Amino acid sequence: MFTAIFGRYMAPHDLNEHAPVEYHVDENGESTLMAPPFPPRASNPLGTDKYGVDMLAKLLGGAKYTIITTISVAITRVIAGGVLGMLLGYVGKESDRRRSERIPFWNMLNGIPIFIMVWMIMIGISMNSAASPIKLTIILSIVLVLVGIPTVASTVKEKTTVLRDKQFVLSAKSIGAGRWTILRRHLVPHLQESFLILFVQEIVLILSLFGQLAVFNIFVGGTLMYMNPWPELPEYVSRTNEWSGLVGQARSNLFNYQWVLFIPLLVYLLFIIGLQMISLGLEKMYKQKFSKFSHI
Repeated sequence: MFTAIFGRYMAPHDLNEHAPVEYHVDENGESTLMAPPFPPRASNPLGTDKYGVDMLAKLLGGAKYTIITTISVAITRVIAGGVLGMLLGYVGKESDRRRSERIPFWNMLNGIPIFIMVWMIMIGISMNSAASPIKLTIILSIVLVLVGIPTVASTVKEKTTVLRDKQFVLSAKSIGAGRWTILRRHLVPHLQESFLILFVQEIVLILSLFGQLAVFNIFVGGTLMYMNPWPELPEYVSRTNEWSGLVGQARSNLFNYQWVLFIPLLVYLLFIIGLQMISLGLEKMYKQKFSKFSHI
């Protein structure tokens, strides 16, 4: 989060700054022409891309799109899906619950390939769009929220269905507690740990989806497509330098200028692995906190 907010102020170079072509003459009089991309060196710790733009500056500049977008989408998914799931799990009628067991509607929704749906929606919007990167990011975020709510709602619905038959809920109902009181004072406190774990897991899932979209040249904030004169092939560039876009646009550098591909990929993977470890740590912590041991 610190990088997302203050990263652009810590960048060693501006994103509009391009490293110039260098011409060196050694002590023997032999000349060497050096042009971007430059490998990691003192002036560019992570190297430059083929246009001479500093890779560290690109990573710091694109962090806000990667981090803030994923967190915003995950929060909205958990809140909207959590409320919907609790309502369906608790307020839903018993007959609806039995019907959902016979016809796994939520399971069918979860089986829809989300990546395909998002790609089909965004391919005509994101490519060479006249909209600003902020608008395109908001559109993508809305799409990701809408397609992700059923999965979250299904998870919360199952947990709520189990809790609604617990003794403390039945006792609250027997003394006259209303539905909203039970939801607010009994179900939400018992689900808050699940919401926290679900929130971190949703971030990991969204980052994975960003990576899948980047393979097919759909980048957060929009994609610019150019046609190279030689070889005559299209080139796709991220408008925001978000991390999955930096990885997706650098796939052609696998066998040459590897730092342009592997440095953003390493940063992206470390971010995902770190969040996954947080999720596993939370699950372990809450399991130990609420585990009960028999005493003689």
